Amino acid sequence: MFYYQLIMRKCAFYGNCKICCCEKTPSLFSKLTVSEFEELHSERKEVVFKAGEVIFKQGTTLTHLACFRSGMAKVYYERPEGSNILINLIVPGNLTGNMGLYTDNVHHQTIQALTDVEICLISIKDIEGLLGRSEEMAVELIKLKNENIIVLTNKLASLTYKSMSGRVADVLLYLQKDIYQSDTFTLSLSRQDLADLGAMTKESFIRTLKEFKDAGIIKIKANLVEIINLKALVKISNN
Repeated sequence: MFYYQLIMRKCAFYGNCKICCCEKTPSLFSKLTVSEFEELHSERKEVVFKAGEVIFKQGTTLTHLACFRSGMAKVYYERPEGSNILINLIVPGNLTGNMGLYTDNVHHQTIQALTDVEICLISIKDIEGLLGRSEEMAVELIKLKNENIIVLTNKLASLTYKSMSGRVADVLLYLQKDIYQSDTFTLSLSRQDLADLGAMTKESFIRTLKEFKDAGIIKIKANLVEIINLKALVKISNN
């Protein structure tokens, strides 16, 4: 299902590196000392997943956290009747897989690669061992969990109270601000994935995108999206 790279090599700046070889610093590791960092990462596994492969499966035992080095993945909840709720996206610098930590030690979401991804797998036992001795790391874990709760709360509010146009606006703003960090971006997601982010049918999502395009709010050609009128998009989101 996936391809282990049991390289265990040192990063180019390993020893001074505090980012698990990622492009961005995961907040959970940002305040570790060099010795703490080396202890945490001495047994890490560098793994490559191909696009479409499942990284963590909902309902399986939680054994590792995943630090994303490159690529993009989607996080979704699998409903018993077979449909999925797409919750958010994972990009480099994100740390994921911790939802069941200190509770039932089970994955409550499925994480699937959208593109080829490189991750560092870090043992839960190593995480727990260091958390017991590092107050700063424990605080960062609390912050990380609170950030996840805020994301889920905002998601629930959007899906419960907003119209279809408001939900499509939220999806575009999420991609612009949190994922691509640009008003112009090339999508790595299918139209179905975009619709799942807004909890809509694909047909409804595409129709609303066309309305935004006709109104001059966005430009879209194939997978290239450009937000032309950000203020209008924010206004639609807030209404």
